[in-house]
Amino acid sequence: MKLPALLAVAAAAIVMVGCQREVPRPSGPVPDALNFRLKSIDGEQVDMSRYHGRVVVVVNVANY
Repeated sequence: MKLPALLAVAAAAIVMVGCQREVPRPSGPVPDALNFRLKSIDGEQVDMSRYHGRVVVVVNVANY
């Protein structure tokens, strides 16, 4: 008796997951990360192409 109930719940869960909406995709081309200029901690403009081939950590801190 427990097995059919478990199978019914598992089947319902699979159906519910399959019925979710698709995530909207960006409509246009995504710009390359190397084509950006950012402001450094010193206030200078930094060309991201300067770091081509390296691992970069970008910290975005909002200040209000």
